[in-house]
Amino acid sequence: MPYTTIGRLLFLLALAPPLAAWAASAPDDGVTRNATLAMPAKPITSRAELDAYLRDTPPANSPLSWLTPGARRRFLDSLVYGEHGLGGMNLGDLRYALTREQAYTLLRLFGAQDYAVDLDALTTPRPATHDDASTLEAAYDRLLAAAEHAEGGAQGQAISRSYAADFAPAQTDARRHALGDRDAEFLFRAATLAFNTTSQQVYLTDLRRDFAELERRHRVDRPHASDFHDALLVAHRDDEARALLAAYPVVERSPPPLMRSFSRIRNGQPSLWVVTPGTRKRELVRFRFNIRAPAQVIVLASTGCHFSAKAARDIETDPLLRDLFREYGQWVAPPSEVTAFDAVREWNEAHPALRLGIAYDNAALPMVERVETPVFYFLDHGTVVDTVVGWPPGGNLDAIRRGLRKIDLLR
Repeated sequence: MPYTTIGRLLFLLALAPPLAAWAASAPDDGVTRNATLAMPAKPITSRAELDAYLRDTPPANSPLSWLTPGARRRFLDSLVYGEHGLGGMNLGDLRYALTREQAYTLLRLFGAQDYAVDLDALTTPRPATHDDASTLEAAYDRLLAAAEHAEGGAQGQAISRSYAADFAPAQTDARRHALGDRDAEFLFRAATLAFNTTSQQVYLTDLRRDFAELERRHRVDRPHASDFHDALLVAHRDDEARALLAAYPVVERSPPPLMRSFSRIRNGQPSLWVVTPGTRKRELVRFRFNIRAPAQVIVLASTGCHFSAKAARDIETDPLLRDLFREYGQWVAPPSEVTAFDAVREWNEAHPALRLGIAYDNAALPMVERVETPVFYFLDHGTVVDTVVGWPPGGNLDAIRRGLRKIDLLR
């Protein structure tokens, strides 16, 4: 664990108890009385245990009460439980509603407090007026539902339809200025979600104007600036991202890499961002990506996916597979991982035979309908003839070999 992460963890450990008491306090006749937080003896590991905690705990004694009703519902609905406890969750509402210290305390309920250490959360607690009524929160819920329930390539279309109905009409200067602070933030978050899902420039334009509105109101904090910074990088606006980072040092990011293209690449032509090997320059170079080669394996992977890392390690232990992937394989991260330059460089240093590029845009991977990692696509002159999804505990090497045989790379 990096020293900076250890330092932040110790900092949160030191601050969490007093902050928890502060956040639960309420004035009464000029005296502040601290409610005692009700923390379970062991982490909540199932829906039944959560239901029991919610039933038996007075709201004022639970860190969940720090969230607005809508944020609390969205967070709790996002919890996914497996046989060993919490298996997944969406931290979006925690980022926008809590400080790291508050998020750390809340996530202790589920034994997941480490996720708060580097969370792009608020730097200062929300004012008491943060629970004012909202006219856009229901629309934001519909937008999230559209993203969650759409299948495959229909996700972007579903989000675009929902956004056009509920948020596009508010994206005018007059309507934007008339919104309350919470709704101005929901407008920004909706544009962020729409851009991150579709990469369409119209949503980046809305996102830019919404951010300017939050600046005008002096409402920009770490989650807003971090999301805008990352969107700028995904849109290949590295100079703007660098300027934003200078203006908002609370965005804890390394300096954006320089993004260069040394050859002419047509719009829509598949291409990859590549970290230049053998140099410590913070630089991404754009290259054409031939997806119509006679035989190749394209692996959709992610630096933040431990299944992807396990697949790479298992393939490297087999000399024949390692050499085949070195010559005929291309590991590709989704376009959003342009924000993860250091992690991509570390991957390439750890896996020199399985170097990871970053898709320039969705055109680089036309066969991908929904981002899941890892996924192995076995192509013959650009046609997918076999697909292997995931990397279970026992590995998937037999399926990989079958795919290689189908494109005549293995006998």
